[in-house]
Amino acid sequence: MHSNIKKLYLSNFLAGIVFWYAIEKLFMNSIGISAFGIAINAVVFLVITILFDVPSGVLADKWRRKYTLVLAMLFLGVSSLILGISNSFSVYLIGTALYGGYVVLTSGTFQAMMYDSLAEIGEQSHYDKHQGRSYGLFLIGIGISSLAGGYIAQYIGLREAYLYALIPAAINIILLLSMREPNFHKETFDSRFWAHIKASAKVITSQPIAFHLALFLVIGGMLRSTQNEFGGLYYLGLSLSAVAMGYANAGKWIAGAAGQFLAPYVGKERAFALLPWFFITFAIFSLITNASGIIFFFIASALFSLVSNQAEAITQGLVPSSIRATTLSLISFSTNLVLIPLSLIFGLITQNTTVFRGYQLFAVIGLAYLVIWFLYGRAKVAIATRQAFEPVSMIEPIK
Repeated sequence: MHSNIKKLYLSNFLAGIVFWYAIEKLFMNSIGISAFGIAINAVVFLVITILFDVPSGVLADKWRRKYTLVLAMLFLGVSSLILGISNSFSVYLIGTALYGGYVVLTSGTFQAMMYDSLAEIGEQSHYDKHQGRSYGLFLIGIGISSLAGGYIAQYIGLREAYLYALIPAAINIILLLSMREPNFHKETFDSRFWAHIKASAKVITSQPIAFHLALFLVIGGMLRSTQNEFGGLYYLGLSLSAVAMGYANAGKWIAGAAGQFLAPYVGKERAFALLPWFFITFAIFSLITNASGIIFFFIASALFSLVSNQAEAITQGLVPSSIRATTLSLISFSTNLVLIPLSLIFGLITQNTTVFRGYQLFAVIGLAYLVIWFLYGRAKVAIATRQAFEPVSMIEPIK
């Protein structure tokens, strides 16, 4: 196996070993941040991703992807430090902004690094398997850290759960510095910033299959983001303790890991047949106001991981290396742009009613998207999944 692949596996696992994911909302409550404040915090995160998602993708395409990932881990470490020592909402927002920097620097960059490392040895057709395993290890890492974070919060302290995250971040930086930039990445690059972005947008809009896959990744990713950003409020709505929240959060991430690991074996055609069930199970858990709903919460997590793995694998093959990170960043940019107003609405609904009402709003959006999927997307994707996808080697320059 390519040495880069092994290191990417380990790097993703180390990135997941960040102890504060599970107890973040509990800590925010402990320093006096309300449900609407939590929504504001989510919006700050989304604003950072919107402002820098696409530029960071361009940076990864233009600069070295290895160094982009190193920079991301520096952001994660500093973010964890600031979050851990914060005692006010304003300081916490600074840590959140830096965490947003970590996310945008890894989004698209990691996947592009994986695809190009595989393309270098002619193994790009196995991208779904390797990316699934790698991301699965990331989710397992989060699952382990969720359990550890719950116990650390309960028996040592909430702040320590943030500060211990500096250890895996430092190890990860050393690991990433030892990686080699794939030769496959050294293709042509249009130095004009906007031309580069337009070329990425053209790849998505000019190909119906790419458009519908991107649309699923945007809408599905939006719903999945609520499980990540507001999952803590969901657990609080179920009156879970810190340790129980750790177990619940671990279950969510491990369910997502299972979806990633299983995706290559399920295959593209069967994965897209399962696509509607993600939105259906999401709607079901939003309607159940007791702990039994967690089962459907987990199933939704697993289904999105499974289907998104296959959707992204096909999308990667449709995009040239020179704009790969930028194109994936455009998709996440679109997701986060829509999430900003909806997150504020979610926070207001939760503060004035219950968190379940907030999730029901997103469930309705997901079910509405299913109408588009059945009318337009499903047939195009079904035809495309029966064909062999080869990586695109070049794209017409945008004038």
